[in-house]
Amino acid sequence: MKRIIYLLIFNLIYTISNGQNSALYNWQDQLSYKNAKSIIEVENNIYCATENGLFYYNKDDYTINRLNKINGLSDVGISCLAYDKENKIVVIAYNNTNIDLIKDGSFINITDIKLKDIFGEKKINNIDIKDGTAYLSCTFGLVLLDLKKEEIKDTYKIGENGNFVGINDCYIDDTCIFVGATDGAYFADKNSNTLFDFNSWTKHPSYPTEISEIIVNSWGMLFNNQYPYVKVRNSNGYYIEIFGVIISIYQNGNLISEIITDSNFIKIQDALIDKDDILWITDSVNSFMKYENFLYHSTVKPNGPYINSIENIKIINDEIVILHNSNENSVSRSSDNFEWEIINSYKNTISIEKIGDMTFYGSSTNGLSKRTKGINEIVNYTTGNTQNILDTNYNISNLIKDENNNLWGTISNSGKILFVKTVDNYWTYFWMPQLPNDREIRDLIIDNYGQKWGSVDGIGIFVLNDNGTIEDKTDDQYKVITTTVGNGNLPNKEVYSLANDLDGNIWVGTKEGICVFYSPSSVFSGYNFDAQQIIVEENGFGQYLLESEIVYSIAVDKANRKWIGTLESGVYLLSEDGTEQIYHFTTENSPLISNTILDIEINHNTGEVYISTDKGLMSFKNDAINSFQNTEKLEITPNPVREDYHGAISIKGLAYESDVKITDISGNLIFETTSNGGMAIWNGENTNKQRVGTGVYLVFSSDKYGKEKSVGKILFIQ
Repeated sequence: MKRIIYLLIFNLIYTISNGQNSALYNWQDQLSYKNAKSIIEVENNIYCATENGLFYYNKDDYTINRLNKINGLSDVGISCLAYDKENKIVVIAYNNTNIDLIKDGSFINITDIKLKDIFGEKKINNIDIKDGTAYLSCTFGLVLLDLKKEEIKDTYKIGENGNFVGINDCYIDDTCIFVGATDGAYFADKNSNTLFDFNSWTKHPSYPTEISEIIVNSWGMLFNNQYPYVKVRNSNGYYIEIFGVIISIYQNGNLISEIITDSNFIKIQDALIDKDDILWITDSVNSFMKYENFLYHSTVKPNGPYINSIENIKIINDEIVILHNSNENSVSRSSDNFEWEIINSYKNTISIEKIGDMTFYGSSTNGLSKRTKGINEIVNYTTGNTQNILDTNYNISNLIKDENNNLWGTISNSGKILFVKTVDNYWTYFWMPQLPNDREIRDLIIDNYGQKWGSVDGIGIFVLNDNGTIEDKTDDQYKVITTTVGNGNLPNKEVYSLANDLDGNIWVGTKEGICVFYSPSSVFSGYNFDAQQIIVEENGFGQYLLESEIVYSIAVDKANRKWIGTLESGVYLLSEDGTEQIYHFTTENSPLISNTILDIEINHNTGEVYISTDKGLMSFKNDAINSFQNTEKLEITPNPVREDYHGAISIKGLAYESDVKITDISGNLIFETTSNGGMAIWNGENTNKQRVGTGVYLVFSSDKYGKEKSVGKILFIQ
């Protein structure tokens, strides 16, 4: 059991400060709260669990407050919620059977069920609370959790003749416990000392089929065997029946309201009437809705992207752009990680590039389109306006611009693997006969020599050199790089990601780790250009870097370090040459919501590292940013440094790899370091690792050539 002290005021601070000005090394989530699941009432707060998130609405001050792994929760993916009114405890169960309690200003994590080896499916279906005990209806039985002692106190396995069944729900009255099971309903004496024995449970003869919900209303005890087509709820003296997109509300056995085919309903998940007679409804498409007098009032949810399903992400003009590959609202974008714009003009968008005032959108089903700033009309590219190069049904899997602002793109599942639109609107494509026309082109980059590198599903990599003459095909060179020695020596033919680092080396993510092309200019030289795998030491033995990992994404920060996204093991930050592991973020040791990493993009102006996962988007504030040419003025944050601050002190405005020295007013050296791109970090300690005292400290920096120099001051208050 793990206890985390949680101050409610922190959550408000998190909500307000959720933006690109977040502190160094801080995490943020950029989740969609559209797919709302379940609701509970907690005093004057209404809690809503969504697909991968949790938030609550405070009815007193009208604020929306997120709860997540960053500020206290231990997991993501909530299966059910409950509230113990008597003891004021919120109970949260997750899809993986992990459990959190919010109690007395603390988070308490209970992992007993999650860690226990159980044969078959393991899931918590529902939570009912009685006399300080949470009755957890699980796929393997009924588990009793003592909320005061914060421990599991019993497990009842139920089923005729020892053929144990899954439990969907339970109801406890003064004398009996009733359970709805996968093969019917059972009951037993609540006060029996042998409830752990399946023989103590009697199967109800009137209910031989699966029972999903049990409630008691003015008509008596109701056993619901129509779930999920019909859902039933008791809520503050009301009985609610949900049938498809129809909600029927009863009081004292009488139908008092019926909401039929409301335009706000797509797929209703839950409903609740609070103590103030306000109706709250969750919908898997339209989120969390408030109804006053049983009429729609408003939708309540935190700002976020359209959905959590992400195909690709990209930084454009300091905005994070999410491409959802969805039939509607396929683009979400934000400049501050807080306010989001949802764009519904394009279908199934999977690639994007901006050149001047023009933004190009590539679709998996609808080809290429363009929007120009200040012009509402969208241009859809066809055979007629692309010189027969593109059609409206092409899969435009990648878009990228070169240094001359020519637009390059790839077409998956086509013989026209690579195409280009020049600044003069000349269109052409490049045919490579060695490549089949039924393959996905997963990634596309341009190296320091203008060569185009693309990763091809099940083949490896193609490299094209047009020799700077796009319209002259006679001098074009191309090569297909494979696992063969002398022809690339890839560790695996499944290549997922490509990255060009600050030294011009090409880093490649494959199904078996990473390899690097240190001489990309030699691909067409006739000399050896094979990729090299990096050897690292582990447990006294040498092995290839991440050779057991599927590397799905590689991003290079402005300190030339490599951010590596894997399909099963989270995120790695590696040193410039890959031999040193700086960070390894997983769901177990960080707020990361999933170990399945699909894409990584970096805003080099702010240092924000965006991490796309199979459960949504997160970001981490990195300590490397763009370097500066004119470094006369330094930006030091915070300044002054007060006695209650013990975090990182950032020094921005530096030239690349600047030498940074900090001295006291007398010139004694206190600290020295090398900048990560245009930023250096100081922890406020001297060379003896002691925190410095009150005073003014001087910052001196110069680039590695001794040319770009700058000076700053930091005031410490102790």
